[in-house]
Amino acid sequence: MRVKTFLHRSADEPTTLAEILRICAEVGLGEFIGVFAYATQSGVASFDLAVGEEFWNRTPTRWLFGIDYGRTHPDALRRICGKANTEIRIVDGSWVLESPGFVPRRDFHAKMSIVSNPASARFGMVVGSGNFSSNGLRRSLEAGATVIVEGQDAYAAAFERSVSTVNELWDDATAIEEIVDDYEERWHDCFGSEIVEVGLDVDEDRDVQFWIEAGYVTRNRGPERPGNQIDLPRGMGRYFGLAYPQNLQRNSVIGEITFDTPTGDLVTRSLRFGNNSMEKITLPIPETHGFDLYDGKVLVFRRSGNGFKIQALEPEDFDKSFGKRLDQVREMGSGRLYGRIDEQ
Repeated sequence: MRVKTFLHRSADEPTTLAEILRICAEVGLGEFIGVFAYATQSGVASFDLAVGEEFWNRTPTRWLFGIDYGRTHPDALRRICGKANTEIRIVDGSWVLESPGFVPRRDFHAKMSIVSNPASARFGMVVGSGNFSSNGLRRSLEAGATVIVEGQDAYAAAFERSVSTVNELWDDATAIEEIVDDYEERWHDCFGSEIVEVGLDVDEDRDVQFWIEAGYVTRNRGPERPGNQIDLPRGMGRYFGLAYPQNLQRNSVIGEITFDTPTGDLVTRSLRFGNNSMEKITLPIPETHGFDLYDGKVLVFRRSGNGFKIQALEPEDFDKSFGKRLDQVREMGSGRLYGRIDEQ
């Protein structure tokens, strides 16, 4: 039996995701079981970028998630469902779905990945603090342990009891197909803000702080790297202080925006009027400017000198920090939300 502990603090130390990839490579892919308290869209994007399409096509996977307190994003569940060879179940899902605020009768807080290769009698497990979010998998300060065993006797001593418990939870859990539609509807009802259908409200005489949901970000930089271009609603460039005529031709540059990134670098990128009649912003390259990725994050912009500070937050973190200060939430045709943040 080989045991390794890790505490991710800096770029040269293992992450939860790196350890999952390591056991997949060392054990070989027979079956993968992911057991996580919650899943976010950014977590799915991070995992998918790391494993690639071949993983999904070759590997039967089972995913056991919780929806306690509504922390799991419905879109994350749908994106995993869309992959080959996947099954998803929700711990006590039917009961939690009907509970006000999705409050569970018993918290599900596990974080475990299990790789089994019975043909070669090799087995691996990663357990730790990291949840199935981008932060938990590869960015935050997370601790854990990795165990790899060979042979049935070693498996019985180290893994069998935990795997048996996972299988019991699986048998009692709710199939995602039974609840995902209702969960998505209730999730938006519980956590969505009141949406107004009015034009953009831009006051150029005061500092502006505004936000937009990034949603799924097209991988414009290639299939193995996170994307850095998103569509904005037409007219949002005015939040950045850019003015342009209504008859601007498609695929034209509206102006330049300078971003003040978490690394302290100033990065200037163009805002374009796209062929789809929306504004397309090119953001700083995530992995070199203090971001892991933009998928599933809420982007917050705030005036800073001649540019704009930019943050990329998980939705629940955004809600905790700014939820009570949102000013006239608006909705794009795709369902993504955006708006102003009241400075008071």
